[in-house]
Amino acid sequence: MKKGLLAALAGFLTLAMAQKFSVEAGAGFYGGFGGQLAVVAEDLAPGLPLGVRLGVGFATSDALDDGYDLGGGTTWGDVKEAGKFSEWGQNVTLSLDVLYKPSGLGLPVEVAPYFGVRYNFFSGGYTDPEDNLTIKAQTISSNQLGLGLGVRAAYPLMPNLSLVGDLGVDYYFQACFKSVGEDDSGNKSESSVCPGDSGYEDVNKFVTQPEWVLKLRLGAAYRF
Repeated sequence: MKKGLLAALAGFLTLAMAQKFSVEAGAGFYGGFGGQLAVVAEDLAPGLPLGVRLGVGFATSDALDDGYDLGGGTTWGDVKEAGKFSEWGQNVTLSLDVLYKPSGLGLPVEVAPYFGVRYNFFSGGYTDPEDNLTIKAQTISSNQLGLGLGVRAAYPLMPNLSLVGDLGVDYYFQACFKSVGEDDSGNKSESSVCPGDSGYEDVNKFVTQPEWVLKLRLGAAYRF
């Protein structure tokens, strides 16, 4: 959490140096379907073809791997279907990118390769609405640091309005899992497991926290 706040603070300080700003909104695929809101700062210094984008995104997620073998050839998908469990998952991502904006390419679109850091809040789990288990619900979460790179392309529709496409890939490092379970009586229990702990690899195979994530979004940007 502190790392995410530090990244956001660094982004805001950089934005304060900019001469031009764009507000950007996009939707598409990021491991699941979702969208992103961002502020893009341009002209950080005279003659310097760099910009900075600070964004927050949301995407749905398949929280638990249906193909995970629970033992004896029985998968989580089999148990979920038989028990009629309800599964959910989501990723909320803070991102800070540095964009390189070369000039003189002669293209009808403005192309900007970028590289940046990510801080992702993953959460997901399942509920047992028909009381087939003694566990009524379980939630698993993790906070991950990551890196990303890609290309942003902007096609001008009006002097201050552009159609924006974003294609990239992000990588996230392994992080600790926190699990919160609630039984049928409403009693809650918590546990955690971190990289290097016994059993972590099994949990990491079962829980689909992000690792490599393909990003494909389309949206619009309004420049001030």
